[in-house]
Amino acid sequence: MTVSNSYVPYLGVTITSIIENNRHMELSFYIICPDLSVCNKSKLGGVINCKSASNVSIHFLELKSEHRVLLEEVGKHLRSVHNTSFLLRLLSEQLLPSNLNTILYMDVDVVVSSDLKELDNYVFHDNIGAAVVKDVVRTTDYQRLKINPNEHIYFNSGVMLINLPYWRENSIGQKCLKKLCENTDVSFMPDQDALNIILKGKVDYLHPKYNCLMLFFMRDEFLKSRIQADELKQVKEAIENPAIIHYVFLNKPWFKGGFLPKKELWLNYLSLTPWADLKLKWRNGYKGMLNHYGKQIIENIPPFFGFELRPNLFKKKQYNHIRFLFLLLYYGFAQWLPNFDSRLLGKFSNRIRIACVRRLFDFVGKDVNIGRRVKFGHGKNIRIGDRSNFGANCRVPSNIVIGDNVMMGPDCFFFGSFSHKTSDTSIPMIEQGIELLPGHTSIHDDIWIGQECLFMPNVEIKSHSIIGARTIVTKNVPQGVVFAGNPGKIRKHRLD
Repeated sequence: MTVSNSYVPYLGVTITSIIENNRHMELSFYIICPDLSVCNKSKLGGVINCKSASNVSIHFLELKSEHRVLLEEVGKHLRSVHNTSFLLRLLSEQLLPSNLNTILYMDVDVVVSSDLKELDNYVFHDNIGAAVVKDVVRTTDYQRLKINPNEHIYFNSGVMLINLPYWRENSIGQKCLKKLCENTDVSFMPDQDALNIILKGKVDYLHPKYNCLMLFFMRDEFLKSRIQADELKQVKEAIENPAIIHYVFLNKPWFKGGFLPKKELWLNYLSLTPWADLKLKWRNGYKGMLNHYGKQIIENIPPFFGFELRPNLFKKKQYNHIRFLFLLLYYGFAQWLPNFDSRLLGKFSNRIRIACVRRLFDFVGKDVNIGRRVKFGHGKNIRIGDRSNFGANCRVPSNIVIGDNVMMGPDCFFFGSFSHKTSDTSIPMIEQGIELLPGHTSIHDDIWIGQECLFMPNVEIKSHSIIGARTIVTKNVPQGVVFAGNPGKIRKHRLD
């Protein structure tokens, strides 16, 4: 970890979260600190002492004069907005003890929310310099850095499991610093850009839960344009069960205002540190406060009237009166219009239904078709991807995810995620009430569902499969099969 005096409280939060979730492990923290005060060093040491963690140690690594000169020289080639303190991690191979082989580097805007046992036992293969998580970037960044995305996927360097012998043998840090001096295109995130160039094709990719970026929490309509479809499932898994949360966003958790996913978790770990009385401040002072309230007005008032002027990246604002109006419009009028494949008013009818469900569903993709008289309850927790459809007269639960390119025939019935309680035979089942079932129904990409199929609660249909007409689906369907019958069985493998 690298830190300056102003960021010490945030480093304390990171260290606290690691200790709290990994008390069974031997932990050694190495802090690279060019100007850290004696008081702050004492407080960081106090983090460990107050946790009564005998298996934890902390080491402060000082810079030598030649390292300071090197950073000053590299700093001359960076834009003035950048500070050289973020380059300290590139000196890891020189500053860390020679007996260390693997280290986990973390930025200070990180908290750990589960154990890291899997990373502790990680084994590097030959010619692999680090294990990392793919970042959310634009195609223009690949062009700028002259990286072929088919050969190397840009990674986020805020969390890296580093293979130190490889770094020492190949002078990775030195090469990155040299690249910063030579390449003016390395300017977006200088150290991260340089690491992606030097380690191109020399990294393993971890599950995104080990560097769960704030951008992973974006609404589907924003996330799907930046994440490949085959990686979206892992990203959703990371959101539900993150191991390392990385607050990569301008509005850090130590600033006032704004919605930030998992901010309450960061504040909880802050309360366990010697900086528990730290007061949150506005980013950019009064300008930040005015900017925040201005955004709140723009984001919250238009949805009151049923539209978004400036969408919030993370959450879709929905008001009950708007939902009620569009539910009334859909069930009272739009559902009765001709089906989307009708020559007479088919396209117009579908547009009316789509206009309704966009205000009701969590996400509606492009070129979606909603059939005539489709029933979906109140519409919450429903997602439907690009070029997919609900067939005419289908019954859909309010807890289903439909992927891209899903063809669904008419009259399909999906049971909801609940069931009658039946455990007590001394009481009539009608008096025992209902129980909610965990999970949701999931239909992956490129699925063809025939007419009049029946689906039990919370089943998963994997990509490229075909469900025959009138099939009763009582279990999960594997990838690339033809599934049919009562009860449904695998009849053929399409991928053979």
